[in-house]
Amino acid sequence: MLYAVMKSDLQAISRMNTVFKYADDTTLVVHEHTDVSIHDEFEHVKVWASVTKLLLNALKTKEIVFNRPRALHFHMPPALEEIEQLNCVKLLGVLFQDNLKMDCHVQYILSQCAQRMYLLKLLQHQGMPLIKLRVVVYSLIVSRIGYALPAWGGFVSAELHCKIDAMFKRLKRYGYTTDYLTLSDLLDRADYHLFSSMRRPSPCSYG
Repeated sequence: MLYAVMKSDLQAISRMNTVFKYADDTTLVVHEHTDVSIHDEFEHVKVWASVTKLLLNALKTKEIVFNRPRALHFHMPPALEEIEQLNCVKLLGVLFQDNLKMDCHVQYILSQCAQRMYLLKLLQHQGMPLIKLRVVVYSLIVSRIGYALPAWGGFVSAELHCKIDAMFKRLKRYGYTTDYLTLSDLLDRADYHLFSSMRRPSPCSYG
């Protein structure tokens, strides 16, 4: 709470640029055609940190440059001083790629789910009944795929879409789920809940 109060006055210099703040995570977004460069904006952040007696962790600070795939005219800007420039970064648990694809994120969560399916087999071997295993499935696997799904679900390629659905089919074949789950169904459900909550007035919403 104290950190949230401390960073409440941190703003971008330009109205064209944006600072997103969530808990202890801060993200600076600078557009290609802006009146204040990312270098100036980052210097502004460092000055703000110095004034507020906060330390920036350069090792945890990463830069990513998003670009259209197969762009005809694209020049990679120079990286920020002492900041690593990557083509894939994790933001609040989601892996974003510079080409706006979600291949890395989907492969990452599929590898996690594969490890958790192995755990399910161990639990079943130890005698855990299917009704309890199904609770574990929704807690460890379905919830993992559903995390922040509206943010990345629409960018999944058809190939990766089929891989996720194939994993759901295995869960149903093993008896770990009673329904045939699909990524499309989960995405539709997540989008519905997201937009329903956005339309519902809340005292915690600020413009």
